[in-house]
Amino acid sequence: MATADGGRLVAKTLYELGVGEIFSLGGGHINPIFKACAEFGIRIIDTHHEQGASMAADAYGRVKRKPGVCLVTAGPGFTNTVTGIAGAYLANSPLMVISGRSGVEENDRLSLQEIDQQGMATPITKWARTVFDTKRIPEYLASAYKKAVTGRPGPVYLGMSYEVLYPGCEEGGVSPYNTGIPDCEAGASEETLSKFTELLARSKKPVAVAGSGAWYSGADKELSRFIERAGMPLYTLNFGRGVVSDGHPLCFGAASPSAPNGFREVTREADLILLLGVRLSIYIGFGRTFNPDAKIVQIDIDPGEIGRNRPAHLGIAGDLKAVLTGLSDYMELRSIVPDYSAWLKKAQALRSERWKDAEVLRSSSKTPIHPVRVAKAVEEVMGDEGILVIDGGDTQAWTDGHYRVERAGHYVKGGPLGCMGVGVPFAIGVKVAHPGKQVALITGDGAAGMNFMEFETALRHKLPFVAVVCNDSAWGMTKHQIEITYGKGSKAEGVDLGFIPFHEMLRALGGYGELIDDPRGLEPAIERAFSSGVPAIINVVTDPEAVSGATYAITEMMMSANKR
Repeated sequence: MATADGGRLVAKTLYELGVGEIFSLGGGHINPIFKACAEFGIRIIDTHHEQGASMAADAYGRVKRKPGVCLVTAGPGFTNTVTGIAGAYLANSPLMVISGRSGVEENDRLSLQEIDQQGMATPITKWARTVFDTKRIPEYLASAYKKAVTGRPGPVYLGMSYEVLYPGCEEGGVSPYNTGIPDCEAGASEETLSKFTELLARSKKPVAVAGSGAWYSGADKELSRFIERAGMPLYTLNFGRGVVSDGHPLCFGAASPSAPNGFREVTREADLILLLGVRLSIYIGFGRTFNPDAKIVQIDIDPGEIGRNRPAHLGIAGDLKAVLTGLSDYMELRSIVPDYSAWLKKAQALRSERWKDAEVLRSSSKTPIHPVRVAKAVEEVMGDEGILVIDGGDTQAWTDGHYRVERAGHYVKGGPLGCMGVGVPFAIGVKVAHPGKQVALITGDGAAGMNFMEFETALRHKLPFVAVVCNDSAWGMTKHQIEITYGKGSKAEGVDLGFIPFHEMLRALGGYGELIDDPRGLEPAIERAFSSGVPAIINVVTDPEAVSGATYAITEMMMSANKR
């Protein structure tokens, strides 16, 4: 009977699960897996830092809606992934981290790289385990993969020591396992749907907000069908962006109190707010700007999420796609067609009024260049087929409210962890997932420097994308917060970066780079960057005085501690 070492069992099981790419940085503990991946045609995208590997795998999982796989060695190999895992955990993205670990026989002997990895992983994953038996490797891998992708998605962790990965066992003696993904599409009962439609019937000013749950449940058609029948305004957030196109007459864009689309005013006046696979996080102002008297309907795959920050008058724990399908069917069967035309007209007028200011910034010819003008340039060059990644502080906030998203899964941002430096690894992960699509990154200069060497990873693995750096020569959001808190002109150490020539740095590595200080040159430069066929940077001199609404909101929240 054939024998296989633990590393081969890992690669074989991943192959059976449909894994074709792994993001990794090598090390002695995981050498058997590296060796076996070639046998099964699994591509290893090796990065310069394990943080980059974990973040790239996170982004891959988000856009593919299946676990991205990150493979790292023991000790610091694992600890370097913790920020990436935490980001995936708070963003609910499917990620599988496989790590080597020190030998079991060395426990509590101060061995090389001995640390409680499972203990560190447990609070920031859906499921964390250590494998102690080579024969159970496939069983654990299959379980981890399923847990990462079913229900509310999230990261999982598996640790394996060299005592598990190096020894062999008879393949016939491997513990039984199954790689099939269970069906989890639970809908709502007829009684619940009746209550839902009763709330719709009593409402005069409803509004719907869709989040990442709409993307992970694949509810794009069902969401369009429902809002078109109901005729109500829809806002989208995070990976909900593009599930219904911003060009749809009922979709108003980003669900953010600082977005120039009337979101704050509409939700302040609404009498019914539908939360569709969206969490009331800081990105949506915790729901504090909502009408306090509005009725709340919340649909979420996770029952524990319902009622966070705002009690729900009707909570439905289920798959959003299934619930919306049931709801639309229920309404059609009973010929329920609400009339919110007067409310919709008012909301559309508010959006049009707010968007006038946005168009001024989007078309500005001023120098230094405003970040919103940068966002418009990327949007126009890529069109609706390209995928945008965003990173940074003020840069991310400006882009978030002003970039129009037309397609689901084409807008990638970090999440509630608020981690900067994700941009370059995210762009790599997205490009691996969708090699045929144009991928652009809009990032601040501070964030661009955090994982800059991963540009070399992109070059080595032939993963071209275009990074547009909004370069204000500072940690802009922090600098502005200090000025808001302590007065204009207030100085502090550690907030000025000086101008960094990122374009020259990438050219030295073999990529493409340009410096732009005139807005008229933005679109042509971005087009040249895409045409170069290699990783590229357009380094843009941007306005250091541009302060986003998000910066004001976060600073106000922190300053409110003085008023308690």
